[in-house]
Amino acid sequence: MTLRKSIYNAIVLAWLFGSPVAVSASGDDFKSANQLYDAGKFAEAAAAYEKIEPKTAHVYYNLGNAWFRQDKLGLAILNYARARQLAPRDPDILANLKFAQQRLGVDEINTPPHATERLFRSAIDSCTINEWSAGELTGLWLLALAIGIWIYLPKARTALQVVALAGFVVFGVSTFALGYQVINDHAAPQAIAVTGEAEARFAPVPDSTIHFRLAEGTRVTIREDRGQWLFVERADGQQGWVKSEAIGRLINF
Repeated sequence: MTLRKSIYNAIVLAWLFGSPVAVSASGDDFKSANQLYDAGKFAEAAAAYEKIEPKTAHVYYNLGNAWFRQDKLGLAILNYARARQLAPRDPDILANLKFAQQRLGVDEINTPPHATERLFRSAIDSCTINEWSAGELTGLWLLALAIGIWIYLPKARTALQVVALAGFVVFGVSTFALGYQVINDHAAPQAIAVTGEAEARFAPVPDSTIHFRLAEGTRVTIREDRGQWLFVERADGQQGWVKSEAIGRLINF
């Protein structure tokens, strides 16, 4: 590695992970965890962030940073992904998630192979469930308002048609996205491999043949849950049974 490359990496690490986000999440507990992080006590900081309930995007983000500083990148990716669920457009969360995935070499394997699927997932994940719910209500309100005014102001028919159409589109898109997120969270929950090279087997028994090895930080969909074993699927369609302790689940709404 060249000197220039080393200096660049050091600058990037300092910018991304230099200090925790100082946003109030749970009063004194959050401040205490941040102080531990600033003191370089990353294991203690991670334990302190884990105890905070309820967790906000900032708590998950700082927890991800604490795990990253301990070179536990699978756990870092898990918590960045959780933070992204709560704040999907936050640039710091997106940058750290991408950087951690690149460090483990799983950025590509975590990306759906088809462009249409990537675009669809990107659009659905661009808003939280609460934001899609608000969009649904806004669209319904616009539609009802346009119809109501139309009754009393028939001369404004053209303008009200545009408002009604916009409300209908917003309502339809938001309802679809909201339904997809809720149903998908329950029918096909997402998770992250948090241990190095987890063995994915053909059957949920220890002596079953190994199908492939699941790299740390790989994002998977849980297709079946049998307690100690999970049947998971990678973004490229590869499927196998892995031990449940090797997997960390994303937030299930």
